[in-house]
Amino acid sequence: MVPLLLAAVLTLDAPPALSKPVRADIPAKTASYDSPALEGVMVTLECTARASGRVENCHVLAETHPGMGFGEAAIALMRDARVAPGPTDIQFARTLQFTP
Repeated sequence: MVPLLLAAVLTLDAPPALSKPVRADIPAKTASYDSPALEGVMVTLECTARASGRVENCHVLAETHPGMGFGEAAIALMRDARVAPGPTDIQFARTLQFTP
């Protein structure tokens, strides 16, 4: 009688059965940042390469998405850039492409 009573109590505390099985191998849906508006973001900079190899005085010549901060980001990326030392200072243009 006691085992029968114990079995009845255990079945009452059982977790509810799921109507649909849960699959753990399905990845959770994550936010997608692949926006067509941000495809093909390019910034063209003009900079000065000093004879010492240091790059400075960069400014934006053109950008595909003005006002979104990509021009400032491109200038920041060139801030610590260096090139091979040369006999004189030269100006050059560089186009940076940002990809999402």
